[in-house]
Amino acid sequence: MSSQRDDHENRICCTRCLMDDRVAGISFDAQGVCSHCRIHDHLEKLFPLGATGKQILLDMAKGMQKDGRGKAYDCIVGLSGGRDTSYCLYYAKEVLGLRPLAVHFDNGWTSDIARGNMQRICERLEVDLQVITMDWEDSKELTNATMRACVPYLDLTNDIGIARTLYDMACKHKIRYILLSHSFREEGITPLLWNYMDGRFTRAIIRRFARKKITHFKNADLHDFLYWILFKRIKVVNVTNYYDDMGDSVETMLTERFGWEEPGGHHMDNELFILIYYYALKKFNIDWRIVEVSAKVRAGTLTREEGLAIMDSIAYFDNKELASRALQKQGVSEEEFEEILKKPNKYFTDYPNYYSWIKIFRPVFKLLCRTHILPAHAYEKYFKVF
Repeated sequence: MSSQRDDHENRICCTRCLMDDRVAGISFDAQGVCSHCRIHDHLEKLFPLGATGKQILLDMAKGMQKDGRGKAYDCIVGLSGGRDTSYCLYYAKEVLGLRPLAVHFDNGWTSDIARGNMQRICERLEVDLQVITMDWEDSKELTNATMRACVPYLDLTNDIGIARTLYDMACKHKIRYILLSHSFREEGITPLLWNYMDGRFTRAIIRRFARKKITHFKNADLHDFLYWILFKRIKVVNVTNYYDDMGDSVETMLTERFGWEEPGGHHMDNELFILIYYYALKKFNIDWRIVEVSAKVRAGTLTREEGLAIMDSIAYFDNKELASRALQKQGVSEEEFEEILKKPNKYFTDYPNYYSWIKIFRPVFKLLCRTHILPAHAYEKYFKVF
């Protein structure tokens, strides 16, 4: 297998980050800078850090506190036990002075380390934790159906489950604010073809590829979002856009204050990601690290040489033994997996979906993102990074 450096010599590559023309939907300007870098610079202007960013969050927090009067909580924080969500919960409680409810969606793959992290940080911050556990048989079959559909992202239905859980808990407790912790500076924005999701697409995969009846899973469909947005007036605030959580200082603080432990790799608070990333690498030649590492190069927390060195190294998820264990837990044989890898690659565009409707309402979608009713940079993902 050729190295990232060797591949760069034979491809159109960004002159600033590590992205090249294998990334779905990428484009380059006259200076050779990629579209992901241009989007990053645009988002930097929209979402300032430092004193300005902190003041924006403090002003938002005042609105959350006002709306939370007479209620048990001001907001919901989605918690996984990983670095980003743990720091987000700390920041909401300690810096912004909010009364968050921590909510975790468990698809049957939450690691023991992540469970310990969530328990310790919630206890020490005196924050209530609500864990919603997915029915295992449904969870397993949904992931397997997505694999049989031959699309790049196996965690599609779990992400739908997370969204549904957060909104449902907000409705239950009459909370109007959901705090998320995806950082475009630390994690970047994934091309839409790699992990698109919507309710119609999810339903199509279940109907065509599920081999057993799904009895407990609740989809998040277009009418559900209209209900949450228009009638319940729930907002999604990506607080990470406004504070600096880059570098190793976050891990150090979490470890010292809360006994936090590294789960073993990016997203490995959910151990299914070994299979998710392994499958994408072997079937689509997608190395998911390119998105995160390139983001860190843009943000200046990694040099270009450091980024190339990471991409030249063997990924922690490129591990056949661990992938085989995951397949065994999923009830998928090695033979079936190999057959799936040989089948033609598919994308959301090969199945029924709502994307044509979303494009019609593009200006409305942009407004909802900019006013924190939908995740702030979802607009860039759906219309700028295809």
